Amino acid sequence: MATVTYVTKMFDRLDRICFERYGSTSNQIVEWVIEQNPGIEERGMVLPLGLKIDLPEAPRTLTAPPVLKKVFLWE
Repeated sequence: MATVTYVTKMFDRLDRICFERYGSTSNQIVEWVIEQNPGIEERGMVLPLGLKIDLPEAPRTLTAPPVLKKVFLWE
């Protein structure tokens, strides 16, 4: 994958954009994309229309988060 420049559409959110690009939002990929695009965090949760976001290759292999065991307080 090469670097892709994404142009936001109406009601886009960064977590959803990352999920579509990388197939996951685990391993702090959203935070990493924020680091690659300084100032984007100031735009708010719902991004404005026409904002350009650089989405480079993922820095490491994305894996699913570990599954947590259910804990019952009263058993």
